[in-house]
Amino acid sequence: MCGRRVLVADDEPDVRNILRRTLLGAGYCVCEAGNGAEALDVAEHCDVNLILMDVMMPRMSGTEAVRQLRANPRFAHIPVVFITASGIASSSQPSQIGDMLLLSKPLNLQQLLTTVRRLASGA
Repeated sequence: MCGRRVLVADDEPDVRNILRRTLLGAGYCVCEAGNGAEALDVAEHCDVNLILMDVMMPRMSGTEAVRQLRANPRFAHIPVVFITASGIASSSQPSQIGDMLLLSKPLNLQQLLTTVRRLASGA
């Protein structure tokens, strides 16, 4: 049995695979989506405790998906970590944007796990 449930939304299958393996290895359950629209659908069916969301995705961006999730009281409280390739965030530390964190690709998997543990536990 796995622990807390994390939604991983990224349009790059390789990134999803790396995140899935890393999170499963740390004892988390993982739900996956390939774009923002899929992430909304998966969130409806997967009782998630945390969302890892790529910023730029086809069909619906991560920022639009999170805007829609935040508008729904059922999902408004779920912590979100945005993942971006844009270099906006420091690769050594997560950046804060409102109530969300921003991590840059390539991901530091130890930093990611530290962030996930802290947010998924409700700390």
